[in-house]
Amino acid sequence: MPTGGAENVTLNLFAHLDKNKFETEFYFLKRFGTTGEKLLRSGGKGYERLQHYRIDPVVCYRLVKRLRSFSPDILYMLSCHRNAMFWGALCSSLTCRCKRIIAVHHTPTVNGDRNFALLDRLFLPSTSAIVAVSPSHARSLQSVERVDPKRIVVIENGIDQRRYEAVDLTRVERLRAELMIGAEDKVVIMVAALRPHKGHETLLLAADKLVRAGHNFKFVIVGDGPRMEELNHMTIQLGLQNHVLFLGERHDIPELLRLSDISVLPSPKETLPLFILESMAAGVPVIATPVGSVPDIIANNVNGKLVNPGDSDMLAEAVRETLDNKELSLQLVANAQHVVSERYTLHRMIFSYETLFEKIAGDARKDIGLSSDDPL
Repeated sequence: MPTGGAENVTLNLFAHLDKNKFETEFYFLKRFGTTGEKLLRSGGKGYERLQHYRIDPVVCYRLVKRLRSFSPDILYMLSCHRNAMFWGALCSSLTCRCKRIIAVHHTPTVNGDRNFALLDRLFLPSTSAIVAVSPSHARSLQSVERVDPKRIVVIENGIDQRRYEAVDLTRVERLRAELMIGAEDKVVIMVAALRPHKGHETLLLAADKLVRAGHNFKFVIVGDGPRMEELNHMTIQLGLQNHVLFLGERHDIPELLRLSDISVLPSPKETLPLFILESMAAGVPVIATPVGSVPDIIANNVNGKLVNPGDSDMLAEAVRETLDNKELSLQLVANAQHVVSERYTLHRMIFSYETLFEKIAGDARKDIGLSSDDPL
């Protein structure tokens, strides 16, 4: 299983479920991967490589066998893993027992990507609940994907604030030295998979403008993906090799945030990014774009700053303004931390999912009502 925001939310969910109430098994069409191995360490058995080849109808036999053996009350699936969603829906239908929940972590667009392919849509009427991560996300699933609103449940992502507050400063300083970040350097961090819809090129163009203006900057880019070579080449073309650090996938995000001055996420497409919540909890001012569910989290110049997607001039100016206006920066941080503590805690997310699981497992009704502040 690859690592991204949806996978990290899933990891946090199953790592913190009440083990006295819930027993889990994990099924992977391919290899476990880093996230899968972490899931197994959180408790529960796991089975990998249920699909041996790209076209492998025997996957149905293998998954049905596992489902009949474990006999779950609920099959929980991620919409971003489309093959897994199709095979999971088909095989659970054949077992005629467990109910299905689909967690959706991508925002559909009218002329762009959809979460549900034609074959997937065949199983939506018999799916017990479809989880959206924000009220605006739920509305887009209704208006763009035509999902029955009675089946949509809103459960907003949550994070463990303690991870970002209780950071070992010795480790932070050691990390600063390791990355050769000077005491006078201003650090701008972006954590996102290196994929086309994340807007890394906008950050690099803004970085070029900021560096040319004579400022001491380090731009820390965390994440892996298919654009690594392309973005490295762009960095070299702009002459930013001494200012941009590509760190790949990391597991020390709280420490990296503690040494950062600003977090940016200039994506042209997002849903409800964990990185924004992590930055807000860590006390780092956030600059993002008003796409997907981001406006549900950030109010411009109240608890963060919003810039237009693809506008590197606007992004560079927002970075300059946030660094130069200390009073504004402190106010953004204070308001952001309040929002996270009130609305986006891990405890709130886990409670909402546990409530949903208990209801779905114990309730024979098919229709699930839309809810935001009072999840099922």
